[in-house]
Amino acid sequence: MLDEAKMRRLAMIQYMYTMAVDQSHQPEPLNMVGLLLFHDAVELFVALVSEHLHTGKTGLDLMAYWEFIDQKLPTGKKFGHKDSMARLSKARGNWKHVGIAVSSTIIEEFRVNVADFFHENTPKVFSVNFEEISMAALVQDEEVRHRLLQAEQLSSSGEIKAALTEIVIAFQSLLAGLEWKALEQNSIHLQAVSSRRHFSQVERAAPRELDRFARAIDRELDVLHKQVMLLSLGIDYRRYMRFQGLAPSVYRTMDEVYHVAGEGRGQSHQDYLFCYQFVVECALRIQELQFF
Repeated sequence: MLDEAKMRRLAMIQYMYTMAVDQSHQPEPLNMVGLLLFHDAVELFVALVSEHLHTGKTGLDLMAYWEFIDQKLPTGKKFGHKDSMARLSKARGNWKHVGIAVSSTIIEEFRVNVADFFHENTPKVFSVNFEEISMAALVQDEEVRHRLLQAEQLSSSGEIKAALTEIVIAFQSLLAGLEWKALEQNSIHLQAVSSRRHFSQVERAAPRELDRFARAIDRELDVLHKQVMLLSLGIDYRRYMRFQGLAPSVYRTMDEVYHVAGEGRGQSHQDYLFCYQFVVECALRIQELQFF
């Protein structure tokens, strides 16, 4: 059984890998940042493997670790994908130190290679599948953590749409919890950005002939309020927009039952992983806040 510290490091490696995948899909030359992140994620993983297996080796060149790791693995097991990671390391060195870029086709190959590297070696060393690594334990809010764990179970059985629904509910619960905590602790600083616009003063005060105009203003104010809130919390609004596009639209009725009003574009495991990591990242940022 892995201790919490190592699981946390694995979770951060998975997070960096997800960032690398996202960046690798960018147009040239922006996708080269993905190459650097892929290498960093692999390097962090290999260093953790060396520590976990007590090889006694630190600070080595990436490829030098394979020999010492193989010596610590059970007979018949080998630390995999050495050749493809050597190619990745060489390409990274050429780009970082000489400025030689690679084509998008090669970036795609590295994306597959790194995925195979993690999927094969994680269970071999840590007795846990790469997809089973969870950052939910880092989330303090019980309801949010519960929904994230539910999403993990659904994703593992291939129910991506249902998993995304749970992630949306987790995000809504996260913001609702922030609002409640700001009110409970009388935090005037956070109440200004966390409180929702419950009642429209614009629409109430506008003459009847300006109803449509007033509703349009209210919609814009709602959007502006959400933008200010997220930016004030340190949440990347561009990532939020992507999250909104991938995730389904979910609302809760008075009987506390959640309903899906519209499906998002998310279909793949990678879409699920992005949304999952986004909500965890938001939760960690909110947990950093001090309430006054």
